[in-house]
Amino acid sequence: MRKMWLKYKVCFCTAVICSMLTAAGCRKLVQVGEPDDSMTSPEVFSSDSLAQAAISGLYIKIMSNSKFLLNGGMSLFPSLSSDELVRNMVFSFEDQFTGNILNSNNTLINSNLWKAAYAYIYQCNICIQGLERSNSITSGLKTRLSGEVKFVRALCYYYLVNLFGDVPLVLGTNADVNMLMSRTPEDQVYNQVVLDLNAAGDALTGVNDKRFPTSFAAKALLARVNLHLSNWSRADELTSDIINSGQFHMEDNLSEVFKSQSREVIFQWAPVQNRQNSAEGFMFIPLGSGRPNYSVSDHLWKAFETGDLRKGSWIRSVMANGQTYNFPFKYKLNLSPVGTPPEEYNVVFRLAEQYLIRAEARAKQNRVEEAISDINIIRTRAGLPELATTISKEQCLQAIEQERRTELFTEWGHRWIDLKRTNRADEVLSAIKGSSWQANDKLYPIPFAELETAPNLKQNPGYE
Repeated sequence: MRKMWLKYKVCFCTAVICSMLTAAGCRKLVQVGEPDDSMTSPEVFSSDSLAQAAISGLYIKIMSNSKFLLNGGMSLFPSLSSDELVRNMVFSFEDQFTGNILNSNNTLINSNLWKAAYAYIYQCNICIQGLERSNSITSGLKTRLSGEVKFVRALCYYYLVNLFGDVPLVLGTNADVNMLMSRTPEDQVYNQVVLDLNAAGDALTGVNDKRFPTSFAAKALLARVNLHLSNWSRADELTSDIINSGQFHMEDNLSEVFKSQSREVIFQWAPVQNRQNSAEGFMFIPLGSGRPNYSVSDHLWKAFETGDLRKGSWIRSVMANGQTYNFPFKYKLNLSPVGTPPEEYNVVFRLAEQYLIRAEARAKQNRVEEAISDINIIRTRAGLPELATTISKEQCLQAIEQERRTELFTEWGHRWIDLKRTNRADEVLSAIKGSSWQANDKLYPIPFAELETAPNLKQNPGYE
């Protein structure tokens, strides 16, 4: 993996300067310098202001490019791979996602997902080391910043294992060690994710500014992880902490859910690119009267029940060249006028998901009536009739899958991950995509460029 690490090496002095210049239009971190311990020198973490600027540099890096892992990439590529989105224009690298015919030479797999993830992880590791070694930072600030970067590292690894399966668990900054790493079993990666999130939850406070990780953001991701790991009681406990905190409220108006001031938002990334609001709005909403680059699939369009308000509010139709295109419209803005601050940020966690996680966790614990109560909160806002409390556990779980599909579509790969974690991917996607779907398609290929330079990395089955 030497090639990966040398490409994404970071000079934190540059990161600090760039983060301080963000308001003046700085768009991207400059990547220079050799990836060794000198980057965690005392000069970089020698004061509270410099330490905060260094962490801001990480957030700038994450938000500097659309269609990358944590800035639209997880909302786009898995939606193409599943049954949510179709492309309206030919682009071979993205068409590979739609057709589930990914090639290990696909540049989007390599640069936008794999390398982006490890670039963020590497910068997190540098920050963690620098904070630990510094004696010049206020104790409380050091604790908080360490919690923030551990949260980001956990978020990256959560998506890496869901896209690629076993992945190298890189926790240090030594390039010579990293290049020789093999793939770490998925359960061990999840163990580290849980450790990082527990540490983040302990280090962070409650809601201060939703643009930065908080203890609630850590709990939201930890609840998602525990759902994935079938730890039902823990997922129930974590979501209940968030729901019962009184800090978040379901928006009555569906058009308000993804606004920057939404009461439902638990955590959101702030845009840094000129005139851009959310990456999703930028990707999905066409400029002018042209056709959109992406449309919701017929399968998703037909999945909504009659009278579901989400279909009208979160999907918009446009006519172009005599054809109707239905595109995701959860975010309402593409570009803002010059000089106008963004009104929509990239929502990472929101309250509706927590109700759905808790509903599934409670149904799995045979607390079906309580699960139905949570489902009905989502359905009521969508203008749908409440489910009867007498339905069976199996019917309840089917209802949860349906509500997750129509509530969380084109958000952060939920549908793709849900189909895999519930062992429904083969059944659902083979029926839709026919012979183009193979069981091995549930994992993306390890980039060929990484296999060439990392001798101990092995390819996923089906891509050899």
